[in-house]
Amino acid sequence: MSPILKRLALAACVLSVALPVQAYGFQVRVSAYAADPHCTKRVHPHITASDHRITRRDYYRLIALSPDLARRFKFGERFRLQINHKVYNVRYLDKMPKCKPGRVDFLLPSIRSCKKFGIKEAMLTPIK
Repeated sequence: MSPILKRLALAACVLSVALPVQAYGFQVRVSAYAADPHCTKRVHPHITASDHRITRRDYYRLIALSPDLARRFKFGERFRLQINHKVYNVRYLDKMPKCKPGRVDFLLPSIRSCKKFGIKEAMLTPIK
C-alpha cells in the first residue's frame, strides 16, 4: 500500500472515531399530553414523575416514556425525536401508564394542541 493511501485510511479511521454516531433508535408511536388534570390524572399536573416542575420552556422539549421503554433509561436523559421531517431535542422526565407499551408522550401547551397533534409514528434516538 502506498504511503498516501495509508494516510487516507488513517484519516478515515480517526474521523470515524471522532464523530459522534447515533448507534440505534426506536420506532415509536407518539401521542401528546398537556399539564392538565384531564391528561395526567394527578392532583399536581405541573409536576412530573421525576419531581420536575413544568414551565413554559418545557413545551416541545419534554417526553414521557412507557414503562417498557423507561426501563432502559434514567430520568434526565436526552433524546432526538424525529416526527415526520421535524426533529426535537427532548428530555425524558415523566412516565406513562402501563397500558400503553412502546409509546412516547410529547408535552404540548394545551389540550387543543394535543388533539390537533394526534398519534404519529416517530424515531426516538438517545443522545450520548
